[in-house]
Amino acid sequence: METKENKSAKQSSGNSMIRNIAVGVITPVLAAAIIYFLGFNKGDDKAEFRKKKEATEKVWTSYIQNKEIFSTVMKKLGGSEDIEAVRSSINHEIETTISNLDNVKKEPNADQRVYSSIDITIQQMKDMKPLMNKFLDDMTAFVATNPTEEQGMAYIQQLSIDLQKKMGQLSQRDSMRLATYYDGMNKDYSITLPRTAGIRKDEE
Repeated sequence: METKENKSAKQSSGNSMIRNIAVGVITPVLAAAIIYFLGFNKGDDKAEFRKKKEATEKVWTSYIQNKEIFSTVMKKLGGSEDIEAVRSSINHEIETTISNLDNVKKEPNADQRVYSSIDITIQQMKDMKPLMNKFLDDMTAFVATNPTEEQGMAYIQQLSIDLQKKMGQLSQRDSMRLATYYDGMNKDYSITLPRTAGIRKDEE
């Protein structure tokens, strides 16, 4: 016949086993929840990881292509002698590129760092717009003073230097964050995302 002592010992042993099982289950569940909350969800299954990797490459490539198109078009604007025509073209290209980048962001499933990189570029372009227009305003005002050719060349040179300095500061403002995003994605997905709109090559 089972004594009270034996019954109590069995219950204690059973409770201890249940606690051990509970701890064994709860701990990884909590850890997974924290990892998911922090965004370091590297425990995704292979299919989900591959899906995110492919989406990341696709969105990144579209992002780079739009940046290069903008750069190419802007380089061609220097051929016009009409300041207001140049202004109209610059503003149009900035707004068009911002709109295109917003559309790129609608592509789903990519790494959040791609979308953050696009957001930074969009803000840079918005900040670029008044700088470009201020440059053209100053040029227009100076031309109205009927300067000599020598005065004109000196003024344009100085104005160009000032603009390049401001544009350089704008470009460098977020360079560290962009580099961190870029390096992190390359490392996490074992790829080399393109810096230009060429063909991406996986790391060997």
